[in-house]
Amino acid sequence: MRKVVGEFIYAALNVGVGGLVSPACALCSRPRPLFHSYDDGQRICTSCYSRSRVATCIVCERQDQRIMAVTDAGPVCGRCHQKTRPREACAECGRNRVLTHARDDGRGYCRGCRARRATTEPCTRCGLDRRVNARTEDGQALCPSCYSRTRTSEDQCDECGTIGPLVARADGRRDGSRDLCVRCYRHPRRQCGICGRDKRIALRATATSPDICPTCYQAPVIDCSLCGQQALGRRTTNQGQPRCFACQAAQQIDAALTGPDGSIRPELAGVRDALTGLERPRSLLTNWHDLASLRLLSDIAAGRLELSHEALDALPQAFSVTYLRALLVAAGALPARDENIARLHRHAAQVVADIADPEMRGVLTRYARWHVVGRAKTDRHDQIAPGVAARCRADIDTARGFIDYLATVGQDLDDCPQAILDAWTTADRSRRLGCIRWLKRGGYLPLTRLPEPVSRKDPAHEIDPTAQLALARTLLHEPDSASIEDRAAACLLLLYAQPAAKIVTLTTDDLEVRDGDTYLALGDEPVLLIPPLDALVTALPIAKPFGAASILADSRWLFAGKNAGTHLHPASLMRRMHQLGIHARASRNTALLHLASTTPPAVFASLIGLSIGTATRWAALAGASWNNYAALHR
Repeated sequence: MRKVVGEFIYAALNVGVGGLVSPACALCSRPRPLFHSYDDGQRICTSCYSRSRVATCIVCERQDQRIMAVTDAGPVCGRCHQKTRPREACAECGRNRVLTHARDDGRGYCRGCRARRATTEPCTRCGLDRRVNARTEDGQALCPSCYSRTRTSEDQCDECGTIGPLVARADGRRDGSRDLCVRCYRHPRRQCGICGRDKRIALRATATSPDICPTCYQAPVIDCSLCGQQALGRRTTNQGQPRCFACQAAQQIDAALTGPDGSIRPELAGVRDALTGLERPRSLLTNWHDLASLRLLSDIAAGRLELSHEALDALPQAFSVTYLRALLVAAGALPARDENIARLHRHAAQVVADIADPEMRGVLTRYARWHVVGRAKTDRHDQIAPGVAARCRADIDTARGFIDYLATVGQDLDDCPQAILDAWTTADRSRRLGCIRWLKRGGYLPLTRLPEPVSRKDPAHEIDPTAQLALARTLLHEPDSASIEDRAAACLLLLYAQPAAKIVTLTTDDLEVRDGDTYLALGDEPVLLIPPLDALVTALPIAKPFGAASILADSRWLFAGKNAGTHLHPASLMRRMHQLGIHARASRNTALLHLASTTPPAVFASLIGLSIGTATRWAALAGASWNNYAALHR
């Protein structure tokens, strides 16, 4: 009868009948629908009823648990009730979870995938495209963050006195807590019964177990019910049985790599072995849905994306695509290729495709294909170095800029006057004019002449040689000065004048040990490494903890890269040298001047890998040319 009276009062209040007071909950004192009774017969709201509905679960036998269902055998808590619900494979992630079937396609999705599939709209307050949490009176969408900021309430915080929504209430509690808002509430911190640290408590103490912090609760050491090993894992992820992170990750990887035919493609077997062999499988599970490379790998396994370089080239070349390509190449799923030349071809094709004039497009195509890309020099590994590829892209961009400039001023390659060419060349003195020389040799620009060559300046070598040797001595003898990789690379640059592009391509084949001495092939003749530099170089390569790339790393590179099977990028090495206070170009020039002043050109040219002409020019710059010295004294 009370329930009927309450519903009548709420209906009257909704239609505007005055003189009535909304009944309040006996526990929280808030005016809410009172559909439940307390122990003494007082009416309470649904929230207070769910908090007060505690008992000892008949399944896990834990006391003071919130009851989700009452069976014939007795009350069952929410956790045990969730375990009894049927589990099926999620249509999105493939994991066995309790599913909810979507209305649009009728397929079952787990809670996480269902949240990611939720429709989004631009929020009317922040403008971000996010999930809709509520709507305004005129139907505009509000995201969860903006909705929480716009909520109004007549509750008062006992700490700061602010009127607004509360996150902690004292009603119904017996631990002396107060009503607190989100700014004043602090999670309780107690000593964890496992690790002993004062942290937030994820699992409260019972009669048989102590308080457990989130770290120890989420990753306890368990006896895995699948592999039988004792390792970090979850207690109830295998149908209520413990399962380690390695087995959990392996099952998730197999589900993601299984194709429509129910099997894993033979080409992806190496990738599967690399992913399941990770030393930290928990990291893979934590970041599974945030890694774009794994989503692309799932698309390849499902047949939505072709397993080829061409299919990956059609995607935006983000780090995830580059990382996945290197992983597939190292695992044998894709053939190896020179990525720098492939990127150069893609860049040239994109630049040429943007030109509307067919004649100009043909000119730029010939210049990019035959003069720039066709004449690009390869290194000793028969690949184009990143620096060479960058200069080639800059040459193509410069030629494209000149063609656009001619179109802007209304000229073409046949009637371009000298004034137009001079205006373009003087606007930026740093431009490389190889495209102008190529056009002149091809019969273009007949009314112009080549610009006067700019006199070459002496190389920058403003670093004090004494200070550079002191820095090299520090890196050689102090282990705490930097990592082994950085110390070895810095000494090769400071003492042997090696460029970063050459240092990163050194392999184990370049090392040779003879009679206890270590030699490193930098040029035609191996150079004897001084101690303790020999110990630093022979300690390379250092294993990198970069996921699957660490398992598929190519052990021949002394300086391994972040991607599987690749070496360190020269730009990354130069940034690391800069953090040590080493400016690569100036420091290398200083080392070259020191070598040229103390060693005959023919000797140090063959040792560090320079041509005899370059070594002679450095000797002349250092004032070590005896011919010039004798000529000055005639």
